[in-house]
Amino acid sequence: MAAGYYLTALVFHDQSKELAQYIGPYLDRLSLEGLADIPFHGVDLIHGHGDYEGISPEKRKRHLIAFSMFVRTLPITYRVFSYERAYTEDRDRLEARLRKDIIDFVFDRLDDFRLYDRVAIYYDGGQEAVTASLHGAFDYALARSAAVYKPLSHQEKRLAQAADYLCTVGLAERRYERGDVSASYRRFFGTRRNFRQNFLKQVRRKLA
Repeated sequence: MAAGYYLTALVFHDQSKELAQYIGPYLDRLSLEGLADIPFHGVDLIHGHGDYEGISPEKRKRHLIAFSMFVRTLPITYRVFSYERAYTEDRDRLEARLRKDIIDFVFDRLDDFRLYDRVAIYYDGGQEAVTASLHGAFDYALARSAAVYKPLSHQEKRLAQAADYLCTVGLAERRYERGDVSASYRRFFGTRRNFRQNFLKQVRRKLA
């Protein structure tokens, strides 16, 4: 939750497409630019908190650009679900709405999901409402034996970071639309036109 919004991203990846070939060039870019391999966290990056504490805004912006280019190369699709503060104040209400929206999303693409014998679902369990919604939605929309829940492995953690990035872009989109963009957001994303061209347009190509 940030700036009065609650955003959750689902990232979809066909596991027959190895991620190592995309992670390697990303790590090479970081090394070339003298940047550490910091797990991406949008809020911390923008505000200089957590693992980004003590890193200059200029260097953090280079981290953002490097990760954005990494996400562009990944063989993924995604969908972001976004809710305003009213939903976040009641966990049951948020969970019910998120579950319904995920069910609707899955049913709209049921033929795509049925191409796979198993749908592996990775989540770190950080938000109870998300955990409950994922189980409720996928167990309802798919056969119970088709949805398999697993802990994050090393490569899936990269996809979780991609989900964080997609939520960061989704939040920025909301703020630019409403004209409540802070100086910090402008520092990293630029004008609304720059944001749409350099960030939003790029991720929308992967929209599921």
